[in-house]
Parts: sequence; C-alpha cells; structure tokens
Amino acid sequence: MTMEGTMHQRHFMTRKKQRRILWGWINETDTENDDLAKGWASLQTIPRTVLFDNKTGTNILQWPVEEVESLRLNSTDFDGVLVEPGSVVELDIGTATQLDIFADFEIESLGSEETNETDEGCRTGGAVERSSWGPFGLLVIADQTLSELTPVYFRLANSSDGDLKTYFCTDERRSTKANDVFKLVYESQVPVLDDEKHSMRVLVDHSIVESFAQGGRTVISSRIYPTEAIYGAARLFLFNNATGVNVKATLKIWQMNSAFIHPFPLDQMQ
Repeated sequence: MTMEGTMHQRHFMTRKKQRRILWGWINETDTENDDLAKGWASLQTIPRTVLFDNKTGTNILQWPVEEVESLRLNSTDFDGVLVEPGSVVELDIGTATQLDIFADFEIESLGSEETNETDEGCRTGGAVERSSWGPFGLLVIADQTLSELTPVYFRLANSSDGDLKTYFCTDERRSTKANDVFKLVYESQVPVLDDEKHSMRVLVDHSIVESFAQGGRTVISSRIYPTEAIYGAARLFLFNNATGVNVKATLKIWQMNSAFIHPFPLDQMQ
C-alpha cells in the first residue's frame, strides 16, 4: 500500500459488510494564521476500503467506499481523445469543482527519438519536465488560462533491466497563486501489468484531490488552495508533455453532489 500526500489515517473492520475501512485526515499546508482566521483546520478524506491485490500478489489496494457513488449526478463520456506531444485538450464538462473521474490512457510511440532518459521520477522537474514517455494525465482544478492547475499524471522511465518503470505523481506547484502555501511534487512508483492500461481515478472536491492509480495500488492525497480556479471558473484538461508518444484517453466523468451530514441518532441506540 503506497500513499503520498498530506494525510494521517487509521482503519477498522466493519461487521455487516466485513470491509476494512481506512479513514484519512488531510493536514493544512497554509499558515497557522490562515487557520485561525477561518476558524478551522484539516479535512476528512473519502473513506476507503483496503484489499489485497490478487493480481500482483504484492500490493495492498485502497479504493473509495461504494457509498460515495450515491453522490453521482450526470456523467459525460469521452472515447479515444488524442493528446499529441506538447498539447493540452480541454474536456467540456462545465464546472469542474466536484468530480469523480475514471481515465484510461494508451500510449503510442512515435519512434522519432531515442528513449534513454535516466530514471529520475517526478520530483526533480514535476509535470513540466519533458521526456520521451511523459508526463501525461489530467489538469484538475485549473482555470481557463491555466494560471492555476494541479497536474495528476503518469511518468515512464527506463529501468536498469531495460523495462519501463511507471511513476504516478501530483504536482502542486502551480495549484494556487496564494503566498505562504507549502506546495510539493508527490510521486510513487506503481506496477502496471502487461495486460493493463495506465488508469487512474481522481476525486475532486474544490480544494481536495484524491488520486488512485491502477485500481488503488498507489494513492496520492493533496490539499490545495486555488484563488482563480474556483466554483464556476474551474475547468478540466488532458495534457501530454511527452516528446515521443501520442496519448489516447478514454474517460467517464461524473459531476458530484455535496454530502449531507446528519447527526448520529444517539437517542436510537439501545
């Protein structure tokens, strides 16, 4: 089980459905004065089930609990969207502040250059550092001019044995114009089996981005502070910063309702 981001967690087993549930708590990365001004700090993540990955035999999977699907509203499908090297493609879904995104990516080598980049992962240059095989993925909570954006993406690199190694990453460095916010690039290596596409699920909720790669083998949680990409100004894009591959993306995207929290009925307990 690989987790990245600003999150603390604990888990428990449910009796009725026999599920192991993980509860997460996302820290703030702005200043203490900001927390005092708004009167609260930190947020709860979507609860996640924890399962063994039978396909790899070596991984633990995290996945949003099925109850979150009850918040889905209308959905939009995109099939085989071509994203050429160095390009950005807007996905016309309207407001993009509360989303449940499923995305599969297929890569096609253009065979135009050597693929001899060293294995440096994502942390050195983030989403703007180009290589033959990436990065490519989504720009979430972005404004129309891309002055604010949060890339969630894959980056492939050559390994010492000649195979391709896959990293799953989130780059917060352009997520906000606000000052005094701690912004990082998160990365984790994720197994992608021979019969699998590069796949991600991303839950977007205004200032929280929870990203799940390859069915939950790797999870990244980010707390961001947009100033431009808020409410109706938030947009969603595909991007491909690779130099040597075309990317085709297939997506299903739900607009999400807000959760309505009801007090626990303590008076009904026996």
